[in-house]
Amino acid sequence: MMKDVAEFKFKGVSSDPVKLSFFEYFYIFTLIIYTGHANKYVVSTSILDNPIWFSLVIILGGILALKWRIVFNKQFYLLIFGYLIYFVAISIKFHEFRPTFFLNNAFLFFISYSAVKALKADFFRIYEFTMFYLAIIGLIMWVVQIILGGDNLYNYFGQISSIEDFSYVSGNGLNAILYSVQPTAMSVQFDFLPPRNCGFAWEPGGFAVMLSVAVFINLFFFKGSKGSKLRFWILLIALITSQSTTGYVILLVILMFYFYNKQKKLIIVLWPLILIVLLLVFSLPFMSQKIVSLFDETENMEIMVEGSIGREESINPQRFVSFLISFRDFMENPVLGLGGINEERWTYKIGANVSTITGIGNLLATYGIVGFLFFVIYSFRASAFYSKQFSYTGKTLFFIIIIFISISYGIILLPLIMSFWLFGYFTPSGIPENRIEKRDLVIGSEKLIPK
Repeated sequence: MMKDVAEFKFKGVSSDPVKLSFFEYFYIFTLIIYTGHANKYVVSTSILDNPIWFSLVIILGGILALKWRIVFNKQFYLLIFGYLIYFVAISIKFHEFRPTFFLNNAFLFFISYSAVKALKADFFRIYEFTMFYLAIIGLIMWVVQIILGGDNLYNYFGQISSIEDFSYVSGNGLNAILYSVQPTAMSVQFDFLPPRNCGFAWEPGGFAVMLSVAVFINLFFFKGSKGSKLRFWILLIALITSQSTTGYVILLVILMFYFYNKQKKLIIVLWPLILIVLLLVFSLPFMSQKIVSLFDETENMEIMVEGSIGREESINPQRFVSFLISFRDFMENPVLGLGGINEERWTYKIGANVSTITGIGNLLATYGIVGFLFFVIYSFRASAFYSKQFSYTGKTLFFIIIIFISISYGIILLPLIMSFWLFGYFTPSGIPENRIEKRDLVIGSEKLIPK
């Protein structure tokens, strides 16, 4: 299934064509699994907390860089140099020298850079294809879960000695790398019937936002074909079965931009109807109740934090509470943030054991306004880059997608998603025409050679 799928010749690297092979798919698959927290071994991106498994991704990135003979450009060096200045400033501010903090992020930049510079437009193709197959697996397992009923599949998973009791946000859900299953009690408690499809991720929302990025690529980046239409419907169905608020919102944004590109005048006329549809979607029981519960939880933030004092296991507040907790750290260190000095967090100082899940909140708390502006500026530049490179109307589309993801999840700082919002920065001259042919990628022995 993952044989050579494409062959390209391009200037400045080699006179011989470099082939896409199983390795490139495996590399992106590995980044996806890390982003989806599909196993406890792939959660941490710290060389100290997770030396073996984090080193695996670094080694794979190195192999990819050697295979494609990539050269580090001035953008990469400027990024490392700028981050070094930030690291020195943080070390002086807190009188702490933690080289692993610098190395961890330097490795993340390297992993992302390798994917972007080696694969270029094929990075998006491979990501979409890989998510397509993971969506199929997720849908099959989700249907099996429904057919078996109750907690039968959950119990079967539990009988596997090596299974991971890791999906902490889904009632001790069990994760088998390619599929996570929640106990039925979680669905009943939050009125999610049928059960939510987590796919390979630690929770349904994480699965949904990664599917939504694949849908974005499918609709806007390459010329449509029968294969791309099939992938769109599979990705869409898998996203719908996740019953994720964030996933649904991102999907609606993507579809609105898509139809605007196809029928601008019609969309303008139908705008009132679109607003009504949006209101109806948000009025769905699992959407409205979840939103209300998230706001209600913010009123009990102090009680929740105090209740975690002295606990061995950390509590995991929902996104709004997580943001408020992290935002307090940001307000105390607004310019540079905490810079990885977790002992300076206000929750740590009072002995609370809290693990926040907010992407934008953790970004502000950790890197301050400096890191926040870097993320926002280059996310927007990537958004405009995609619009120009792939010839569609909507310079803000990807920016809106990445902001919605950042509000809910911290995966924006993992190398896979980082590759998306740093893509334009790493490739300032754009993608060569012979690497961005507007046609579908072929799976199998057939080779795709741009004219």
